[in-house]
Amino acid sequence: MAKRTTGNDGDEAAGGNRLFIASAAIILVVVLLGVFVVATSGDDDKDGKTAGAQPTSASTPTSSPDGQAPDDGAKGCKPSDTDKSVPTTAPDDVSWDLVNTVALPRSKSAGPLKIDGKTASCYAHTPRGALMAAANGFYRSILSAPDVKPLKAQVLPSAGRNVLEQHLKAIDQPAQNGQMAQISGFRITSFTDQTSVVSLVNGTQAAGSLKSFDVTLQWSGGDWKVVAQPNGGLSSPGDRLDSLTGYTQFGGL
Repeated sequence: MAKRTTGNDGDEAAGGNRLFIASAAIILVVVLLGVFVVATSGDDDKDGKTAGAQPTSASTPTSSPDGQAPDDGAKGCKPSDTDKSVPTTAPDDVSWDLVNTVALPRSKSAGPLKIDGKTASCYAHTPRGALMAAANGFYRSILSAPDVKPLKAQVLPSAGRNVLEQHLKAIDQPAQNGQMAQISGFRITSFTDQTSVVSLVNGTQAAGSLKSFDVTLQWSGGDWKVVAQPNGGLSSPGDRLDSLTGYTQFGGL
């Protein structure tokens, strides 16, 4: 059974599944990301879509080495997961680390096997490795604000990443307890050895706050990296859901 632990950069247990807007900079980032819910009744989004920019294709990463991790396989990073089948059940070797306010998964076989502050790396070159990279790369990059080093390490260089970097630098305080929605489910939308799209769900069905959002990843430098959208978002705008039907339940809280 999955267990939850508190990592080096953990905080008190997250007590809610909603995002409280603390500053204009955070509002802007939320609009770009389009996956978090404001601390209201949740009835504002009547048409079933999240707020934010219209869906766009992922930006093309540059060839700049900035933010690229070395080939971890050459430095002793060898995850044991080699299963290339798309999972329809939650990995059974997952523990959960509380990072600021969000419980994030860590698999002994699929990664991340290396964690340095809010930067996580060393994932299996498999669908399960992509799942772990999507959850950790997405949340850790945002939770590190205004520090952008984790963003540069976990997200491929691109114009979109540059946009998000400037917005994260403008955030004057980190997310507080209960301000960010917790992961509650997943689905691997597509997978190849080079590119994967992972659909994550956050929020709770009881609160009527379930939202799905797609995170695109690319295998680069011997690891999975998140691909930023041209507008600076780390995911495509998502959909409100009535239930987790079609998704696998997955969460640490």
